[in-house]
Amino acid sequence: MGSLDPNGWRRLNVGICGGGIGGICAAIALRRAGHDVTIYERHDFAGEVGASVSCAANGTRWLHEWGVDVAKGNPVVLKKLINRDWKTGEPVSVYDLNDYEKRWGYVYNMFHRQNMHAMLKDTATQEGEGTPAKLLVNHACTSIDLEQGIIFFKNGVTAQHDLIVGADGIGSVVRTIIGIHPDKRPSEQSCLHTNVMTDKAVEAGLVDYSQNSALEYWGGQEGKWDKIVLSPCNGGKLLSYYCFFPRAVGDYNNQSWGAEDRPVEELLAPYPELDEQVKAHLTIGIEIKPWRLWVQ
Repeated sequence: MGSLDPNGWRRLNVGICGGGIGGICAAIALRRAGHDVTIYERHDFAGEVGASVSCAANGTRWLHEWGVDVAKGNPVVLKKLINRDWKTGEPVSVYDLNDYEKRWGYVYNMFHRQNMHAMLKDTATQEGEGTPAKLLVNHACTSIDLEQGIIFFKNGVTAQHDLIVGADGIGSVVRTIIGIHPDKRPSEQSCLHTNVMTDKAVEAGLVDYSQNSALEYWGGQEGKWDKIVLSPCNGGKLLSYYCFFPRAVGDYNNQSWGAEDRPVEELLAPYPELDEQVKAHLTIGIEIKPWRLWVQ
């Protein structure tokens, strides 16, 4: 067990199953609270493909309180929300966020997932407040001895901890082990995600949406499933597109993020009447992946 000081505070030896953004954030908070932390990640992060991650003022506040070097994440600070007409691309509404920081105390950041993960990983594992967390990759949890606090891994390793944290996603092994089986079903909406490099769009003579520092979206005005959401990130160098449509048009429930890229023709197929400018962007999209959506 962790050591107990005269005031009743115990320094715990904590094991976190899952080295994604959730697990890394838990590690930062726990090490800053004085605990020893080891993070176990089932993969090795090699070849990870990422989308954008929005981090509003409440999240940005935690980044600053944790001493995270936010600039390392190369964010785009959100300045506007622009809703565009599905067919013409003309703005239907523009919501200005120039007073956002004044109202909420912190800016609204948009990160590329890899950049955000690397930024947080550095904060968790490098020198700073508390003992740096350890990160062990290729450690997939297979079972846990709840009485003894022992984690068993697929690679044959075992580890004992005072506290075990499950941060292993929607298909959590840890939750299953402790008997929690959340009721989930596929959404009636499907999503394909793609990245567009801003310089490639500009070279092709297309609109440079990165200049708007805006979260932009096409459609969704009439309660329809069809909707395109654009989030610039990586300092504006990358445009992250989420492309939604009815599951009846394309069902990706049995496909995973790590699968092979889908063809661009498949990405464009649900949108015969889409604004030609954004359609041209999608035509040069890379890393086209299914983003499985669940109702849980």
